[in-house]
Amino acid sequence: MKIQHDRYKRKIALFLIVACLALLALTFIKLFLTYISTQQATQITIAKQYTAIAENIAKELDKEAYAQFMQDPDSGQNREEIKRYLETYRHSINALYVYTLELDETDVAKITIASLPEGVADLPYGYPCTVPGKQVIQAKKGGSYYTEVLVDETHGIYMSVGVPFSDNTGQPMGVLGIDIDVSELDNISKQVVKSNKEVFFLDVIFIILLLLIIFMLHRWYKSSLKRDLKESETMYISELEKVISAIKSGRHDLMNHFQVVNGLISLKMYDKAADYMSQLKYDAKTLDLSLRVGNPVLLILFNSKWQLAQSKNIELLFETEPNDYNRIETMDLVKIFSNLLDNAIEATEHYMGDQPKQIKVICKKLGSKYRLAVENPAFISAKDQKSIFQQGYTTKENQHALRGNGLTIVTRTVEKYRGEIHFSYNDEMVTVKITL
Repeated sequence: MKIQHDRYKRKIALFLIVACLALLALTFIKLFLTYISTQQATQITIAKQYTAIAENIAKELDKEAYAQFMQDPDSGQNREEIKRYLETYRHSINALYVYTLELDETDVAKITIASLPEGVADLPYGYPCTVPGKQVIQAKKGGSYYTEVLVDETHGIYMSVGVPFSDNTGQPMGVLGIDIDVSELDNISKQVVKSNKEVFFLDVIFIILLLLIIFMLHRWYKSSLKRDLKESETMYISELEKVISAIKSGRHDLMNHFQVVNGLISLKMYDKAADYMSQLKYDAKTLDLSLRVGNPVLLILFNSKWQLAQSKNIELLFETEPNDYNRIETMDLVKIFSNLLDNAIEATEHYMGDQPKQIKVICKKLGSKYRLAVENPAFISAKDQKSIFQQGYTTKENQHALRGNGLTIVTRTVEKYRGEIHFSYNDEMVTVKITL
């Protein structure tokens, strides 16, 4: 037993260790996913905000001056005018770069005019832009774009957004682009994770409590199972003892009958011996329920109770059908009928009234439900009738009618299946009806 207990403790310890490791893994995964999702949400928000700004800049851009510049890139006047316009917006929106792009047959956009930070050398006309080819193709199709976070030794950590613009006739002219410094984006994500640390802590507490609840439920289930097994063992042992007692009693009676028959034959009283044997044949009849009960355990129980009743000169009648009653656990069927029949046999044994000493057992299926019933004679007062199903109540000291915990076990078993149990007492006849 000690070895089994140690194994159980090791299993519980292993379960708790694995559960804690799984908890830590899930917590770190959640932190990582929160960090990533925060970054993505922030990127999308920045992209939408600056896309709207780029659309406004492109809308207000002097398209005529830009068209003249594109026809003569060396024209200084138009270039400077457009550059000052872009410069004004770059300062007001705190962007790294604000520029215009020319799209050609390649997937590389070319810078035409750019507003740059102080200290950065001006970019010549046609300078290749760092916008990825995927976004360039998107712009060619007339759609706005935004890039992922780009890292560049020269320009740092930034994002690019772009909006195509056209002349008054709808002819594509180029793309208005903005580069935004997002070097603080990582800090924003970390700050969000930090601000949510209380939520993560509560998650950890919740999961720990959940594990404790699971552990306690497991302990409760094991204890309940152990209790049910103990009840089952007690009941089976009790029934086995009754069967052994009946066999011993039958063997003793059989030896006496043999002696009587032997004496009659010795005295050559053959007719008397034949009559005695006929009477023995009638008295020694056995109960044949094998064709009327489909549940083998229930069959054995009924035979055992029948033999017990026979030994007390009580007639036990069965109204059954060939059904295995598989919707109810066999152990629960045994609990119900074992307790009801023990009560009925004990009450009938001590009954001294006018009703015959006869017990009737009903075990049938009616539609989708099972109907179980036991009927027997007994003397029960009005007070006892009201208290018959109470825990531990007994009338044994008074009239030897019913025992204390038997009907409580029956009631608890019926409640387990949300069934109904009805008790009636009429004309010195007790009837317990159960519907499951």
